Amino acid sequence: MHKNRLKAAAKCDKGIVRPINQDQVFFSLEPIGYLPNLFVVADGMGGHRAGDLASSEALRYFREYIEDHSKEEDDIIVLMKTALQMANRYIYYLSEESPAYRGMGTTFVAVTVCGNYLYCINVGDSRMYRLKQAAETPLTLDRVTIDHSVVELLLRSGAITEEEARVHPQKNMVTRAIGIDETVEIDDYVIETSDLKRILLCSDGLSNMLPDLEILKELSAERSVEETADRLVDEANEAGGKDNISVVVIEFAGEEEIDA
Repeated sequence: MHKNRLKAAAKCDKGIVRPINQDQVFFSLEPIGYLPNLFVVADGMGGHRAGDLASSEALRYFREYIEDHSKEEDDIIVLMKTALQMANRYIYYLSEESPAYRGMGTTFVAVTVCGNYLYCINVGDSRMYRLKQAAETPLTLDRVTIDHSVVELLLRSGAITEEEARVHPQKNMVTRAIGIDETVEIDDYVIETSDLKRILLCSDGLSNMLPDLEILKELSAERSVEETADRLVDEANEAGGKDNISVVVIEFAGEEEIDA
């Protein structure tokens, strides 16, 4: 049988303006419980250090739940969504313990690749993009996830344009986040990997700074995943670096034979 050969790199930077970094990134090319690999970006929000706590604890709880409960659930999406729902509840109760933590939360986008499919879940406005190439067509970039934000609602209603969305004064206002309520609605996506070249997970510190054409340019360049992650963060900082910047770059490097 075959499995995808993956390469990955991550970079997390506080940017130029923000005094602290409330983002978290994680990736493992080795199994995490039932999942053969795992890639995550979380963008925390809240008062001083509360956003940092929300993103780091949500990520920790999510990973540990998957490791501890994989034998109970072999449906990948159900396992990932249950783990994130439980992490959401944990962050919500944690926020109730101290006035300093009240209202803290985090966005969350997570991906695993298993066989010929990629599985993704997300809450908030951290994104997943895919770079793909079908047959002999040029490389194309499209955003898979839908932002849970005020600006996304305005954009989809036709009230503003893509360019206006990037500079809108409410662009940082999310309509869903982990830890804000006791339960949360989680989006999920399952896509085939046959035409995928690269996947990008990122916080809005990247997507608010760089237009999609610039992201396409960097992702499609002949560079390693490590160099690509560095370039994306550098470009976002050169564009202003107004927020924390997190990226995870995943590359599909063909298939390899494994024992059945």
